Amino acid sequence: MGPIEVVAAIITAAGGSAVIVAGLAAWLGKLWLDRAANLNKLLGDVDVDLRKRRIEVYGELWKLTAILPKWPRDQTVTYEQLQAFSQMLRGWYYERGGMYLSRSTHKQGYGPLQDQLQTLLSAGKSGKITDVDYDVVREKCSYLRSCLASDIESRREGLDPNS
Repeated sequence: MGPIEVVAAIITAAGGSAVIVAGLAAWLGKLWLDRAANLNKLLGDVDVDLRKRRIEVYGELWKLTAILPKWPRDQTVTYEQLQAFSQMLRGWYYERGGMYLSRSTHKQGYGPLQDQLQTLLSAGKSGKITDVDYDVVREKCSYLRSCLASDIESRREGLDPNS
């Protein structure tokens, strides 16, 4: 057997196992791709469902924060109304939507608003709230609304009608 026949025999022998290895690799690759595609579809379905549920319950929370509008200021808001507002937030959280809050919205929006309300209310004030307290709580409400909008991507830029 000459050198060419030896090389041909080695390539043929190696080629047989290479075909088997390539076949197994292709099969495993397809299996993993199929699983990844199914997982992506499942996660996409979960994301769409979660977004729909958030839109429903976030609208309720959004409306609750209207207690302290920027335009025009409500000159009649009292500390007693803030107490009721804090209780309505708690009711919403446990009865409707708290489980849908993203971790960041809970940590940066909802929690700080409730903390601020408790700080103000623990001082035992009554009657009409001060302008400073109004502004502090209104800013917390505004930030919570921004977090809610971010969670549902409602402030994403639309298509430019001029393009």
